[in-house]
Amino acid sequence: MKQTIIMIICVIILIGGGIAEIKYLDKTSVFLSSDMDYIKNAIENDNYELANKQMEKSFKTWTDTKKVWNVFIIHEEVDDIEEALIELKEYLKFENKEECIVALEKVKKDLEHSVKRQEISIDNIL
Repeated sequence: MKQTIIMIICVIILIGGGIAEIKYLDKTSVFLSSDMDYIKNAIENDNYELANKQMEKSFKTWTDTKKVWNVFIIHEEVDDIEEALIELKEYLKFENKEECIVALEKVKKDLEHSVKRQEISIDNIL
């Protein structure tokens, strides 16, 4: 009886931890994606000063966030997101509109893919 209760508690902790992980990843990815939308809007309006300021804030946020993401996600995916952010940062310095937008979309795609990969689905279970 005691072993059954311990096993049930462990399963509940495991499921609860998984749900909390997915919610955290989703919340932070939505926050970073909205930052990318803000930067994209600034770029489309040729306001590179505002885009650079927001990029600095977003990169600082990402630096803090990636510490936790490294616990939950494959490190290569986290590295891909960081590389895309660095590329975007450099394109913003040179005010290259087309390259900035491509880099923005890559960041958003990588964020979405990383979160989707962690979600509970038949594909992830099998």
